[in-house]
Amino acid sequence: MDSPYNRWSFQHVAEVLNTVPISNTSGHLDALPRAEIDLDDVSFVAADGSKTDLSTHLERTFCDAICVVHDGAVVYEKYFNGMHHESRHLLMSITKSMTAAALGVAIGRDLLSINDLVTTIAPEFGGTSLEGGSIRHLIDMSAGTEFVEDYELYKFPDSDFPLIEYERQSGYRPLDGRVAIGALKHFRTYPLARSHGEVFDYRSPLTNVVARILEIVNDLPFNDVLSRDVWSPLGMEHPADIFVDPVGFAVADGAMSCTTRDLARFGLAYLNDGFVNGKSVIPQSWVIDTYEADDESRRLYARSWEGKQSEIGSGSEWFAYHNAFWIIKRAEQFSGLGIFGQSVWIDRPSRTVIARFSSHPEPFMQMVAAEELRGFVAIAESLVD
Repeated sequence: MDSPYNRWSFQHVAEVLNTVPISNTSGHLDALPRAEIDLDDVSFVAADGSKTDLSTHLERTFCDAICVVHDGAVVYEKYFNGMHHESRHLLMSITKSMTAAALGVAIGRDLLSINDLVTTIAPEFGGTSLEGGSIRHLIDMSAGTEFVEDYELYKFPDSDFPLIEYERQSGYRPLDGRVAIGALKHFRTYPLARSHGEVFDYRSPLTNVVARILEIVNDLPFNDVLSRDVWSPLGMEHPADIFVDPVGFAVADGAMSCTTRDLARFGLAYLNDGFVNGKSVIPQSWVIDTYEADDESRRLYARSWEGKQSEIGSGSEWFAYHNAFWIIKRAEQFSGLGIFGQSVWIDRPSRTVIARFSSHPEPFMQMVAAEELRGFVAIAESLVD
């Protein structure tokens, strides 16, 4: 994951890690018509306060690919750093949003309820920090589990901080002689920090428990759940893949790779309330619940910023984190995000979806992320002028 190696590795995950397929076997393709528009000169404010344009911005912010879809048609598509339309790129935490889509499908089939207790469905987590916690607490990151996800710890790759140890056990880093126990068993070592449902606190390992629950209720490996319930019915153009931890579990918090257009198709499904070609794939009620983000998710998100400095680009000005999406403006604008610059951004008023892959040199570059968001907004505004 480290720079500069991520400039290559994010497009070649299957060559360096063990992956399993996420298939597109439905036999139908969600065709994306093209209505190309030159957006290179769209202008907005850069991180340093100067004015920039989209072309310059993409060249200097480690962009690997971008695909802009407006009113269901591709209007702008660019590739950099050796990437092309058939290249798969690591999604990082947008994988969480994919996992949430599969969860919505399972709930729509009455396989489980969002308020079911984790241990009711997965007794293997009895006696852990998830005792008494619900699936809602997992997907909205409000479980009381103690885990510090501070990317500053990446400066200490040889340390035994829980974050670094977790990434060894989930496949992001070499085991370096450790005994392989995998992501889920490693999770069981985390203590309880607080009561469930007190505050939003972003911790990637929680999403792996969601994936394990989906395996149990579907009686399928997680990658097959994604294939059957998300990837194939969405009419994806190319198969995707997801890497597995040292014991063979598909890592749901950030291990998936796909093509840029297929990421845009995923965003388009959410823009269209879960429908693809007139057919409901992700339950409409789930998608609407996602972007409308109830008052409780707002309360938990706002509480996470109490006593902290609110800075542009930090996310402090956003509305909520709900169903594994960042709700930027309630009912209007929301995004799946991944570290090192991955985005699927959805703007409902302008009917715009932007899929972007990057290989930033640092996990979270706050001012660059803010610049990227201003660019997305400027693109959407230019399309409706």
